[in-house]
Amino acid sequence: MTVRRLLVVRAVSCALPVVFLVASCGADSSAEPEAEVVEKPFACNVEQETEPIAATFKKFGEVASTSWCLIGGSSASDRVPGPTDERLVGILTTRDERVVGDGLRTQSLGFTEAAPEEIPVEISELLPAGADWVESETFNVEITGSLYDGRFFLDRKSKRVLFDCSNPVKPGGGPPDVVVG
Repeated sequence: MTVRRLLVVRAVSCALPVVFLVASCGADSSAEPEAEVVEKPFACNVEQETEPIAATFKKFGEVASTSWCLIGGSSASDRVPGPTDERLVGILTTRDERVVGDGLRTQSLGFTEAAPEEIPVEISELLPAGADWVESETFNVEITGSLYDGRFFLDRKSKRVLFDCSNPVKPGGGPPDVVVG
């Protein structure tokens, strides 16, 4: 037997018990298979109250109409203690279309075509047909003040705004004052 082959055989014979030991850690052949954990989907209960949205997104001025939902958050029925992320997603129309129009015309904001992703069905059903969505990272930061993650899509045709934010806070305050669920 060559030295090289002998070294390979020794290496394999030394490593094999370690592999079996690691593979068997935590394994209990007599245990029943674990039940598959099914996560409870968070509901998107569409709200139309304008005040919480206008207070959170002051940059848009007076809100004429809105449809939105706050998804997630903690409630008394949650089994896991502590705060949970909240997602605020919806669409709004301003009283003065110039607010959106002026933003779209501001070259320094650098709006580019963008397609909203993973919008809840309850909100996506309310989006204008044939919308021409654009987004600007600079505009997103301008709206959020870098206090939370948020994306704002503007429709060049209808001048409507689609918003999708995580853990939004009102300027100088907390999240929108709504009840989840």
